[in-house]
Amino acid sequence: MSASDLLKVNPVLVDRVRLAIMANLALAEEPIDFNTLLLELALTKGNLSSHIRKLEEASMVETHKTFVGRKPKTSYSCTDLGRQEMQSYLMTLESVLKRTNK
Repeated sequence: MSASDLLKVNPVLVDRVRLAIMANLALAEEPIDFNTLLLELALTKGNLSSHIRKLEEASMVETHKTFVGRKPKTSYSCTDLGRQEMQSYLMTLESVLKRTNK
């Protein structure tokens, strides 16, 4: 692989916030609720919402809406496609980094 292979990675993952969201979701064994992501990543509600929407549109994140008592609870999980895209991104990055260390 060459450095130009970085141009082939999914452009949705190039943003650092979306990459951080995906890393959290890909590592989680259970869906993560909105407020946990909000605190974990120190984002504003609007910022997190807009990045989640982009990831949903790319079919990398799945949204789960439930009620706890009478309160709505929204949580998210990484889709199989999201895991594949993360794996591809990380493999490409690792390959490029290995070549630069020679």
